[in-house]
Amino acid sequence: MRATLENVSTQIAIRLDGTEVAALDAEVAEGRAASRSDAVRRGIAYLRRAQRYRDEEVRLVELARKGESVYPDLDDILITDHPSLD
Repeated sequence: MRATLENVSTQIAIRLDGTEVAALDAEVAEGRAASRSDAVRRGIAYLRRAQRYRDEEVRLVELARKGESVYPDLDDILITDHPSLD
């Protein structure tokens, strides 16, 4: 198997203050993470999702700024005449 970023594990050392360690321990104690390492991994996954959402938001804003359709597959639905709600 060829090494890629997804399957290579790198150990890093970080210094955390007491409140940061307490936050990790709370995640473990409350059953949301199996260990401190798992809590850190979950935090990184959350960060990566936030990065993807920001990237998507930038892309959508740029499309809107250009006047391009954000979801061209749905354009026909939006154009359809709808009866008045009054």
